[in-house]
Amino acid sequence: MVFKSNSKYKIELFFISFYVLTGNINDLLTVKIPGFSLFEIQPIRFIYLMLLFFIVRKTWFSKERFELAFKKKIPWFVVFLFVFVMLLIISVLVNSAWKGPTVIVDAIAFVIIMMALRQMADKASYDLIGKSIIIGAVVSSVLSFVQLLVEPFFLRIGGDRLAYDGILRSNGLFSGEYNNAYFLIIAITWTLTTVKKRWLKMGLVCLFSLGVMTTFHRMSWIILALVILTYLIFIKKMALEKLALAGMSFSAIIISIFIFHYQDIMKSDLVKERLNDSVGGREGYYTMVLDNFDKRPLFGYGDFKNEVYYTNLLRITTDRKRATAETGGLHNGYLTTLFLYGIPALICFTLFVLFSVFYYARSYQENLYFVIPFLVSIIFMIGNLTNTFLFLSYLSVLFAIHIGIGMGINQIRETIGYHEARGIT
Repeated sequence: MVFKSNSKYKIELFFISFYVLTGNINDLLTVKIPGFSLFEIQPIRFIYLMLLFFIVRKTWFSKERFELAFKKKIPWFVVFLFVFVMLLIISVLVNSAWKGPTVIVDAIAFVIIMMALRQMADKASYDLIGKSIIIGAVVSSVLSFVQLLVEPFFLRIGGDRLAYDGILRSNGLFSGEYNNAYFLIIAITWTLTTVKKRWLKMGLVCLFSLGVMTTFHRMSWIILALVILTYLIFIKKMALEKLALAGMSFSAIIISIFIFHYQDIMKSDLVKERLNDSVGGREGYYTMVLDNFDKRPLFGYGDFKNEVYYTNLLRITTDRKRATAETGGLHNGYLTTLFLYGIPALICFTLFVLFSVFYYARSYQENLYFVIPFLVSIIFMIGNLTNTFLFLSYLSVLFAIHIGIGMGINQIRETIGYHEARGIT
């Protein structure tokens, strides 16, 4: 598929498509060097090093020149991202964080991925990434159904969290159900925007939506509904009467299921986990951050290896592995940023996310292709409310790819307009 496409960058797209298609299963290809964790040969590490070489080659050794370099305006969200990364680096250095070099490299890698995708400015390459995501989503959806209905441990590479009555949440191609869910929702954005055949589009959206449901990940259900509603209301301009009718029909189905299966639902692990959360779970994490961030407001704590985190997490969870940061986290990207890197970093990270949403919300009215980074930005923004997606987590990598694609599409549009203005064909 890659080498038959019209992409200008077939080698780079081959590895990016492979990374997207294989989900977290590609982590099995990691080659570890004993005693040198920083020098593990990971698939994502190979990707960003390859893209760094691409940027160098494209900028200094390519025959193509960027004629519009002096005309371009840097989007505000890119400015806030750069400032955020600089504040993060300062925080890590000031606090002598134990994983400081890794954190700094991951942050820079995020920027590299975003800028490399922007610099490609090749729609055929972007289309290929979209097709890879859709194909990967088909495989992950089918695998999710198998894990839910046939064999829960079939190709399961990650956790085995319960949903209800001994049923496990479906991970698909991923190590966690939330990565599976968010990947499928991103595939829905590509399907809604790029698939032309109506019945194929509807079939894929239904398939991916059912795949999201098999994950039993509550936030992803909310984001799925929000993404589809956003598309129908603001992109397709669907009549409110039809939307209201569909909403009432769906609500009636949900209420009927709840009434007839009330006891099973209330006894499920899905509900029990949420009921227990307020006692020793996320509410405790959030309170811990809000009670302690003012002790180091400027640059935060740098990492989780500190007495404040250890003492509070041990009290909240009674789990030593959680307290020593071997597992878990704060389950909120914004509060994690506040605790680790301080108030200025939180402000810049929040503005980076918000301005990326605003940028593509304004742009999609000019080109429908911008719908994809717009919806992916919404997914990233809301997903960070209950999980932490910073830098090289899977959703963060997809976010970097998509905002890079958005800037690349904008660059193509500006280049065409510039050439037309100068009479260049």
